[in-house]
Amino acid sequence: MSRRADIDFTFEEPVTVSAIMRALSPTGWGPVEPLGVSFFVEEDGDIDWERGDANDANFIISSLDAPENIDRATGVSVYNESTGRGGTLLIFAGRTQASFTPSIDRKPLVEELPRMTDIAWYLNQLVLPLVHIGLSGYEARDLLD
Repeated sequence: MSRRADIDFTFEEPVTVSAIMRALSPTGWGPVEPLGVSFFVEEDGDIDWERGDANDANFIISSLDAPENIDRATGVSVYNESTGRGGTLLIFAGRTQASFTPSIDRKPLVEELPRMTDIAWYLNQLVLPLVHIGLSGYEARDLLD
């Protein structure tokens, strides 16, 4: 059995990937992870993650916001270099829904329960910056699959 932890975000109005990245940046989060920039644009219902160079991060984020991608799901890894933790951020078609999954050095709730995720830590890291760009709600969960 495995665990699945994620946080679903709802925004009042459509948001761009660029706006999300700008909101998270002051708290140390960005699209550059140890292996570069991981991202995708949904094509005909398929999700195919790609990896780009860290030097191309701004171009990659801008391309996710291109007009032809507004009605497609997009995704990008987000990473906090100071904590060494990160995950994947999926932005759904229509841009009012997003989901974050801790997947880069996921923070456990306590060392004695390494399979359980410290969801509160991630909420403290992500919610306040996103409120400033219209976050209207979230739903967090850590489930045994």
